[in-house]
Amino acid sequence: MNRKEKTVLVAMTANLLLIVLKFFLASLSGSVALKASAWHSFSDLIPSLVVLMGLILARRENIEATRGISRIENIIAIIVSGFIFYVGIEIVRDVFSRGAEELSNVPLVAVISLVSIAITYFMARYQIFVGRETNSPGLIANGTHARVDMYSSIVVVIALMGYIMGFTTLDRIAAAIIVLLILGNGLEVLTSAIKALRQGGFLDFAYHDESVFIMKIMRWSRRFVLVGLILFIVAYLASGIFIVRWNEEAIVKRFGKPIRQVEAGIHYRLPQPFEAVDRVAVTDVRMEKVPSSFMLTGDENLIEIEAVVHYQVKDAFAFNYNLSKPKDLVGSVVESILRQQINRNTIEFVLTDGKQQIQQMAQRLSQQVLDDRESGIKLLTIQLIKDTPPTDVMEAFRDVASAREDKNTYINEALAYQSEIVPKARGEAQKLIEEAYSYREQKTRTANGDAQRFLSKLQEYQKSREITKRRLYIEALEKTLANVNKLIIDEKVQVDNTDLWFFKGDLNKKFIKEINKP
Repeated sequence: MNRKEKTVLVAMTANLLLIVLKFFLASLSGSVALKASAWHSFSDLIPSLVVLMGLILARRENIEATRGISRIENIIAIIVSGFIFYVGIEIVRDVFSRGAEELSNVPLVAVISLVSIAITYFMARYQIFVGRETNSPGLIANGTHARVDMYSSIVVVIALMGYIMGFTTLDRIAAAIIVLLILGNGLEVLTSAIKALRQGGFLDFAYHDESVFIMKIMRWSRRFVLVGLILFIVAYLASGIFIVRWNEEAIVKRFGKPIRQVEAGIHYRLPQPFEAVDRVAVTDVRMEKVPSSFMLTGDENLIEIEAVVHYQVKDAFAFNYNLSKPKDLVGSVVESILRQQINRNTIEFVLTDGKQQIQQMAQRLSQQVLDDRESGIKLLTIQLIKDTPPTDVMEAFRDVASAREDKNTYINEALAYQSEIVPKARGEAQKLIEEAYSYREQKTRTANGDAQRFLSKLQEYQKSREITKRRLYIEALEKTLANVNKLIIDEKVQVDNTDLWFFKGDLNKKFIKEINKP
């Protein structure tokens, strides 16, 4: 392996390392310009491979075999050129489809990109130096290609520095410029391969005179410079088009000063650095968690409280410019209000009936504080997801809660018994009242009847006093002596000298029978 071949291998190895480095930096930062630069470095591998193949084939003596290899090389070059075009188109789609995204680790990536520029510069100088010493136009041309890759890296660094200064659109503009270089490489590979196939020769990027190569580059540059300039202007002006999603509101800033607020839809603003856009998601429900902490109740007991706050943005301008850390503000305000409410109530109230009331009161007071600070935040709910006593007294509180449940059970049973017995007692009372009314009516009517009968008898008595008296006397005796044993004595019997023996019940009957025997 001669010096020329070693030089090309060293350059290819360095280029591979640069490709890996650029893809890594692109994934680290999210820069589309770095991604495009990595693919541009990949497209520069094709001329290096062609130069290496040419140097190797130049040492072969079998011309027919060499021509066969050259045909395969040309066909592969055409396929590779198609892949290069595909990569360029994909990068263009990526540039125009995505919005202005926030990059990360930009200062670190910019510094490492400077290192890649230095590596590319020294490799270009090294290849040109060896090419001149060995009289190799291929190495000189490959070194010139490396310079173009260096220029693309410079464009990337400029875009990253501009992003640090606030020009966020420069990353996409730099990617568009590098895409032009990628498409130029693909076009050069395609035309050279087609020309080599038609002439039956080798794929040749190396010109025997450096000035001829430079003229070739200039000729292609004249063709692309106008198109590139037009595309650059169009891309720059088109960068002012922005889309506000259905759940967002956007604020347009001119030189950092907010000038207008726009709602969902397609809008236009002046490109960077004149105007920029800040987007705020106003319909999204955001959540902030108040961390678990011990709070003192009104009766000097400790209780562990943990809460979750759900909120929305009701004023995008105030939310974006009046607050530096909205989540921290929401959490601190809600925690402060919760401490205030817990301190005003007993632990029994907090653990039982007062939870819902405390949540509602905390939400209302927290909203007042946020409105006073012009935060642009609307609280939706405050939920206490944890309200428990300290672990040491947990069992005692459980016993109290159990006793309270028993109390409620007894009260409910008593109320149920009351609901059952009271209507029954009222029914019984009504029944007695109705029976009393009936009894009164009966007695009244009976008394009226007796009085009427007495009056009738009185009238009859007044008509025939002796007869009536006798009849009443007999009726009275009839009623009085109806169920009584009677002894009837004739008037002729002298009671004074007569002994009368009375026996009770069956003995009396037996005595009477003995007397009546013949």
